[in-house]
Amino acid sequence: MNSILLFVIPPVAGAFIGYVTNVIAIRMLFRPLNEKRIFGIRLPFTPGILPRKRKNLAANIGSMVERELLTATIIRERLSREDVQEKLKSSISFFTANILENTPKKLSSGSEKILAEKIPSVLEKVYPVFSAAIMEFLNQADIRREIESKGRVILRSIILKLNTFQRFVLSAGQYDQTLDEKMPEIINDLTSGIKNILQEDRVKNSIVGTVSNSLKVMIGEDTKIINDILEISANDKIKLDNYILEKLTTAVDRQIENILSSINIKTLVSDRIDSLDMLKVERIILDVLSNQLKYVELFGGILGFLMGMFQAALTYFLN
Repeated sequence: MNSILLFVIPPVAGAFIGYVTNVIAIRMLFRPLNEKRIFGIRLPFTPGILPRKRKNLAANIGSMVERELLTATIIRERLSREDVQEKLKSSISFFTANILENTPKKLSSGSEKILAEKIPSVLEKVYPVFSAAIMEFLNQADIRREIESKGRVILRSIILKLNTFQRFVLSAGQYDQTLDEKMPEIINDLTSGIKNILQEDRVKNSIVGTVSNSLKVMIGEDTKIINDILEISANDKIKLDNYILEKLTTAVDRQIENILSSINIKTLVSDRIDSLDMLKVERIILDVLSNQLKYVELFGGILGFLMGMFQAALTYFLN
């Protein structure tokens, strides 16, 4: 009987002790949440490991996320994926469709007065860009050639409207040929004149005022949707969506380092983790690792049982 008890009690006791020890060790990861003191002396292992090291843990996780998970390279690779591009395009398409399918008045509902007041000042700021764009357009080589061609056509039309004597005088003095040869210089003078006109305050105020009034009327439009006003076809809509997607992707790609730097991923993640309630952290970890932790507890029991068996065998043979 004693021999049986010798081989039964140590393994059972070892299994119980090993199991309970691992259960306690796992609980000590989280508990107690706060340090405990007796007579002003802090008890060892209080608070638990995670509550005691939460700031270091949060900082390390934040560093890992910033260094390994949310890097500029990874985000660029993610944005370039076909499925992500399709999702972005779908979102942009929904956004532009929502705008185009509303009337200007409905789209600006509640902001009509503010928009109307802002329009003149906004146009004042963009006017230099507008005038520069006109001059750039007029100075393009193909546009200059087209204007010169139209100028020669107009010149011939004017000459044909003259009487016979007047045409004879022009031909005799070769004025018509001279005007034709001087057409590039005439166009230069014309574009310079347009530039000077656009820079005049009177002209600028007139253009800004006219455009402002037109936009104010458009803002109050409640009978036509924006799509009908702009006459955007389905093909134009696709081109618009693709254009916005391209510009958005390019802008993000160029500024992604600055964006990540301004967000400060490390601090954001670290502060968020550090602010979590430890009871919630415990529940999350236990929910995720419940099966694995049960195996750890069971392994403690098995290891204790084997140690008990070894102790019983050793005692038996030594006696």
